[in-house]
Amino acid sequence: MGFFSDRGHETHVISFAPVESRHVKAIEEAGGKFHGVIGGFHLKKFWVTARDLWKLKGVLRRERIDILHCHFLGANTWYAALSNFHPLVVTVMGGDVCGKDWKPGADLRERWLTPLALRSADLVTCWSAPLTQVVRGYCQPEKNVEVIHGGVDLRRFNPGDRPQYLLKRWNLPENARVALSSRLMRPLYNLDKIVIAAGEVCKKNPEAYFLFAHLNEAKDESYETKVHDLIREGGASDRVRFIGPIPHDEMADHYRLANVTVSIPETDGTPMTVLESMACGTPVVVSDIPDYDPHYIEPGKTVLSVKPQDTAGLADAILRLLSEPDLAKQLAAEAGNRVRAGGSYEAQMSRMEELYLSLLSNV
Repeated sequence: MGFFSDRGHETHVISFAPVESRHVKAIEEAGGKFHGVIGGFHLKKFWVTARDLWKLKGVLRRERIDILHCHFLGANTWYAALSNFHPLVVTVMGGDVCGKDWKPGADLRERWLTPLALRSADLVTCWSAPLTQVVRGYCQPEKNVEVIHGGVDLRRFNPGDRPQYLLKRWNLPENARVALSSRLMRPLYNLDKIVIAAGEVCKKNPEAYFLFAHLNEAKDESYETKVHDLIREGGASDRVRFIGPIPHDEMADHYRLANVTVSIPETDGTPMTVLESMACGTPVVVSDIPDYDPHYIEPGKTVLSVKPQDTAGLADAILRLLSEPDLAKQLAAEAGNRVRAGGSYEAQMSRMEELYLSLLSNV
């Protein structure tokens, strides 16, 4: 939003999820205008759905919106499709479309409205190239399906000295070899597998420490209990830190603190946490899954990859990056080059602006 506001465009937001006052403040600081929340899509309480659809259409009409852009393939895209507004852009991120054999869910709304939304879209963007192949079959043949992701702010995420203040904050020794996980506390992201691997890594490397950062409001509490139980069973409690959410202005320093970043979800798009780590010069261990764009995530060239359920393989990969500096530098250098070549926030948003203008020229 900040990018487009700075370019002189008006930006407006309607949320399909609860929004706190700090989120509204962030929208306004980025130059946007917030128009409230539309709720879930109800079939039985059809009058609630009709009310929210009327609200959406009212904002589109009143604010003279030129382009309606839906982020994430869910209830928001259903409302957008039923509004019959064009041009309509739909962005698929990876958590909404999972795996090469993905199909809309069995729920009546998903089975009918998700294909409708993709067919209605004048442009679909995906966060990785493999995702385009999955969704293309649901789109009109003549419509564009492009790869666009959020992009990395290279002014903020770049190599730098190890931040001493974080060593003190997290009670880490000067010689600590740090593995960082910054994905959500949910089963999809396999933090339990990372914890099991952490026990093996800590047994073999006395300098190894693990940091887990995740949003408190987006966690699965029963899964969190399981993860903490596994830490105690693995005997590595004294070398594992749960550090909570990291402020955005400290995120780059945490990558600079780490010697390796670990991200092994079952499915994914183009994860910004991985690209940010690459931009900071920190090597990454990722899942061996077909979801990733090989331009950025190429096993053996820019990352090490393991099967998400292979805890022994994960431990070995982390140990290699902690103990083989030449390998770590080689992977980090190539990964950083690829992110800088086309993965920046400016490059991705500039491409999105070109696509917007192209849509408007055809109206």
